[in-house]
Amino acid sequence: MGFLEKVGGFAEKAGEKMSKAATGVADKSKLLAEKTKLKSQINSENSNINKAYAELGKKYFETNGHNPSEEYADVVAKINESMNRISNLQQQLAALEVETTCPKCGSTIKKDQQFCQSCGSKLESFVEVSPDDVEVVTEVEKAASDQS
Repeated sequence: MGFLEKVGGFAEKAGEKMSKAATGVADKSKLLAEKTKLKSQINSENSNINKAYAELGKKYFETNGHNPSEEYADVVAKINESMNRISNLQQQLAALEVETTCPKCGSTIKKDQQFCQSCGSKLESFVEVSPDDVEVVTEVEKAASDQS
């Protein structure tokens, strides 16, 4: 066997090994892509489950929130407390708004108006908010957040 034959045999074996390695890399890439696709589908289904849990909890609260079973009473109480806080915060926010709507005709009016410029209705809910009241609310909010 001559030198060129030995080099040719070596090159052939090297080519076979490289071909097998390339095939292995391609197979691993396909496997990785398939695993990634399956993991994505699992995450999507977990998200669907979590949305269904939230929907189930909301429906339970809507139907049984006024009289929850003992095991859910704490959670229902937390939801009610948060809803009350939101309502209070919305009222405080509304008090700070410069404009509101007329309860009779729905026109935009300024908070300090006693009569609607569109329909002429007397605005019985006219309430003057002083800057001192706003500062007190802010201080109470800060104190509550500091305690948390």
